[in-house]
Amino acid sequence: MNIYYLRMLKSQPLRLIITISGISLCIVLMLFLLGIYKGVAEGSVEYIKKSNGDIWVIQKSAENILRGTSILNSFQLLTLGEDDNVQSVSPVLLVLSTLKAKGKSSTIFLCGYDLTSKFGGPPAIVEGKPINKKDEIVLDKSFALKNKINVGDKVTIMDETLKVTGLSSGTNAFVIQYGFASIEKVHSLLGYNDVYTCFILTLSKNINPLYARKSLQKVLPGCSFYTHQEFVDNNIKEMKTGILPMLYAIAGISGIVLTAILSLILSINILEKRKDFAVMKILGCPESFLPGLVFSQAVIITLLSSAAALILYFPVTAIIENISPEITVKNDLLTSLLVVLTALIMSLVSSFISVHRLRHIYPIEVF
Repeated sequence: MNIYYLRMLKSQPLRLIITISGISLCIVLMLFLLGIYKGVAEGSVEYIKKSNGDIWVIQKSAENILRGTSILNSFQLLTLGEDDNVQSVSPVLLVLSTLKAKGKSSTIFLCGYDLTSKFGGPPAIVEGKPINKKDEIVLDKSFALKNKINVGDKVTIMDETLKVTGLSSGTNAFVIQYGFASIEKVHSLLGYNDVYTCFILTLSKNINPLYARKSLQKVLPGCSFYTHQEFVDNNIKEMKTGILPMLYAIAGISGIVLTAILSLILSINILEKRKDFAVMKILGCPESFLPGLVFSQAVIITLLSSAAALILYFPVTAIIENISPEITVKNDLLTSLLVVLTALIMSLVSSFISVHRLRHIYPIEVF
């Protein structure tokens, strides 16, 4: 059997190459979409993860800052600062804003934070330095690459000119990227000084976050209080119910296309070798022999396609990330193995779809 199914594959080399190319592209697409899923899932909450205070405070009706609206005020800020359970309060103001640079306008998630606080600013500076003055800004590295902005360049937001002092990582939320300025500057851009999005609290020593939350809820019933991990989980949940399910759907369609391509090729092979199979039946070959030929072809084609996909995946991803820096793709060995395993399962499904044609091949056809 080993020699015969290899002969079947080698008998049509061009068809084999085209088949492997099509299936490998389906596998590359699945890897790419799952890589984007992981990149978006991590990048969207990286800012929140790194701003790891003890408690996050937002408006009562909100659960997250990715797609939720939260408006807090100075009275709430002062009240929290005077509470004995609270060591420090870091105010954050997040607004969607239009940034202009080099004749081009782009939307950015502008984050205003207290420059004296250790929370609320960019998670990591990968180029340049943090903000020290009110007329400075730190941009996400992907956003800067996309818009050809360098450290030291000037950008304009609401007719205000800001100098780019640094580029940050962990601030790419796929559909939008973060920019960081002083909260005083963001207040002046908005024209309102008494508005905030959230507060990041550091509790006094030996204060249990759950106890502090219960106490603070009595003081400020108009606010919601979340421990750091609860708030991270809320934002991850929000992201998973947004654009990410669409990526899984497209990856699933790729798997269906893979199955359809392989089923078609296997069926054509069976039809072309119909007389050979009839001879094998009249010679009394075992019942499992012919289905085994089909399964073997499917597995070999899938393994060759998977190998081609893994070789092709990294340069294709590098090219796409170079063309669109805002796209962050993250994959690991486990994800790659799961995709290959899925492809093998799809190949078995294709085999089952094609094998039924063997039942309609009769030994009498030889005569």
